[in-house]
Amino acid sequence: MNWKPVMKGTPVLALAVALSACSGSGGNSGSTASPSSSGAASGSASSGGSFSFSYMMAAKYNNWLKDLAWYPELLKETNTQVNLVDGGQDDADYSKNLDLKIGSGEFPDAGIVSLSQAEVYGKQGAFMDLKPLIDKEAPNIKAFLEQNPDYANLVTDKDGHIYGLMQEYPTISSVTLYRSDMFKKAGITQNPTTIQEFTDDLKKLQEAYKSTQNFYPFTGRDGFIRYTEAFDAGDKIDADGKVHGIYNLGAGYDLYSPGFKQLIEWYISLYKDKLIDPEWVAGTQTEDSWQTKMLTGKGAVSDDFFTRPAWLMSNGGPKNDPNYDIQVMLPFKTQDGQQSKRPVYPTLRTDRVIVINPKSKAKADGIIKFMDYVFSEKGRQLMDYGVEGTTSKDENGKKTFITDFSVEAAKPLGTTNNGVYQDRLTFPAPVDNDAYYDFLDKLTKSYAKNYFDNYAQVFPTLKYDADQLKERTNLLAKVQPALDSNIVKFVTGARSMSEWDSFLSEMEQAGYKQIVDIDQAAYDAMKQQ
Repeated sequence: MNWKPVMKGTPVLALAVALSACSGSGGNSGSTASPSSSGAASGSASSGGSFSFSYMMAAKYNNWLKDLAWYPELLKETNTQVNLVDGGQDDADYSKNLDLKIGSGEFPDAGIVSLSQAEVYGKQGAFMDLKPLIDKEAPNIKAFLEQNPDYANLVTDKDGHIYGLMQEYPTISSVTLYRSDMFKKAGITQNPTTIQEFTDDLKKLQEAYKSTQNFYPFTGRDGFIRYTEAFDAGDKIDADGKVHGIYNLGAGYDLYSPGFKQLIEWYISLYKDKLIDPEWVAGTQTEDSWQTKMLTGKGAVSDDFFTRPAWLMSNGGPKNDPNYDIQVMLPFKTQDGQQSKRPVYPTLRTDRVIVINPKSKAKADGIIKFMDYVFSEKGRQLMDYGVEGTTSKDENGKKTFITDFSVEAAKPLGTTNNGVYQDRLTFPAPVDNDAYYDFLDKLTKSYAKNYFDNYAQVFPTLKYDADQLKERTNLLAKVQPALDSNIVKFVTGARSMSEWDSFLSEMEQAGYKQIVDIDQAAYDAMKQQ
């Protein structure tokens, strides 16, 4: 498994993928239905006697897919030959080349685009409407759409067309990880449950390690603003359907909430008291420097991707200190004493959508039948639990993994991999969170299911039309840098909090409220669809 970067605390455009498409060129368990159809593909025959089609992703995903032990089994079960096409080495290269491939007619039989591209180009005739194919040939996909209205609403345009099917993503979030051995040395016997208790513990750590040069208890990478949920300061859509803040699925801010100002004042106090790493605040901390600090005792607490505790434990922590131990603490309570929940990463990947080229109409039935198998119960068992007897086995009607995540995840490219990695892109499919959590390493598995079932929150995904997406992205390009730089200035003391109202006015002039209005319009349009 590739280690994921943490989602930044500053608001970013979660759905602003493939803006070039505009130029004109919760999570369920993954259960499908209709066991009456296996979804096996049939159609045009290749020279090998099986149905074949070409399928384009970034090269890194193709390389991972070719190593997976379940992949040959999938091809065998569906009597299909998939000719994998490299559309670029990584996501950035892929996105850069995509419009050219579509416009020049070089797009293969099927491939991955963003939801925005699927609809923009679909309306121009560059991608097929899958709705008639699904109704005719794909009972498992049809049942899934009926059972998952949020998913169906996203992939269906206002005229009822479905130009692509997107990947569901596991329900996961950042977690607060800490050196339990350092907490013990500092006399901290219970994990903090509130922001005040957390602050007090940071001070105890600072005192216990005052002789350690350049020690800052709280360190990290990427955006340093965390815990908006504890201050009720994050972006959201309330019960009345009103959008608060630049919408980023709970990972951004609501500048006008009283809690946001309190959040900044808290960070000011952390910075003033040297409880937070100044390199993190300044934005100069690299991933390597952060890892080194967490591995060598220059920091005791961080907030990062949920698998990072296991990474630190297996990448030198215990070698540097035999007492080294990383654990995870639960989210803090809100200011009024309620249990907060962490916003999860997008569970509906609008940047991972499979489409079919209308020039390949003769193969369309076969492609949609192949995808129907992917959505079927048999397909989900294969892709979520791997090959029976190799990756997992049945025990009293329950699937049990018999291969070791740590072993499989460490295998080099070009080696058969018996793992199952639902966070990777292969063929866009439903997710099975329980299977995903159950295959993880021992440490991560010890907290993942409980944490994400009870202390994480899924936010609705918005869909923008081409004009909204273009305007929003242009506005955000002005607002985001100004917002980021001013937050740093306030926290470091370069700008006084007496100028807070002026700051809000500056953000309005830059276009902050215009972005919120676009988000509101997008949400309202989705509710009316």
